[in-house]
Amino acid sequence: MTTVDRTCWVVSPMLHDTESYLRVRSETAAACANRSDTLRFMVVDDSAGTDPELSRLHQLDDVEVVSAPFNLGHQRAIVHGLRLLADRVDDADLIVTMDSDGEDLPGDVPRLLDALDEQDVALALARRTQRSESLLFRVMYIVFRLAFRAFTGTTVRSGNFAVQRGDSLRATIGHPAFDLCYSSSLLALRRPTALVPCARGTRFAGQSRMNAQSLMAHGVRMLLPFAERIAVRAMVLAVVSGAVLVCLFLALLVAANTTVVVATAATATLFVTALSTFLSLFARFDQGRR
Repeated sequence: MTTVDRTCWVVSPMLHDTESYLRVRSETAAACANRSDTLRFMVVDDSAGTDPELSRLHQLDDVEVVSAPFNLGHQRAIVHGLRLLADRVDDADLIVTMDSDGEDLPGDVPRLLDALDEQDVALALARRTQRSESLLFRVMYIVFRLAFRAFTGTTVRSGNFAVQRGDSLRATIGHPAFDLCYSSSLLALRRPTALVPCARGTRFAGQSRMNAQSLMAHGVRMLLPFAERIAVRAMVLAVVSGAVLVCLFLALLVAANTTVVVATAATATLFVTALSTFLSLFARFDQGRR
């Protein structure tokens, strides 16, 4: 059951995407028309105020435009807007984060809001059931998900499309993990979460700026909030591979055949990689503690 006197804020990062955003805003408003919440929109302009189309948004009474001081990137732009908003919302207010290009379907917003109302959770996340990207992108995404699972022990099938209450936002948005990546920090903090199946749509207008390089960079940023977990896994792998390496060295003393030599070289490579990963992450934690 919804509360009459609460506000639902829809926060979206935007970079030269006004045409798409206008449709996102109108379709979201239409989808939420039967709800009693007061709907408000916040656009985080990641062009640092250089987008000439922003004047079209300033004319809308229900849209607030905040400009980043410089180009922050998609993830940090979301966090910038949320931190500006955090002290202005009431505990019961709802905060939706979604993209400005239409790939997060406006029609799914009420489903996320209902999930948060109906379940005793801190967060409702859109779980991707279908993607509309190219075959190459989908293959790369599957590889990334497998690697992410191996590194972190967590399955990722969600992104920025999420909803939480005002008290939850204030309690968490100051966490330093959000400076690294918003979407994976939602998972890393391990809050009680409802997963809502949602297909990913296609852009309403314009062309995506995501290329192979930016996609890989985003994948690396998604791993950063899990650095501590990755460090622990690297330490365990280094200990295990180190023990195996000692056994293989002893085997070399007894019988130096090709199979043992290859196995020793491969294990030594694995040991050095795991150990260097652990040491670099441990050094990062030590610097952060000072």
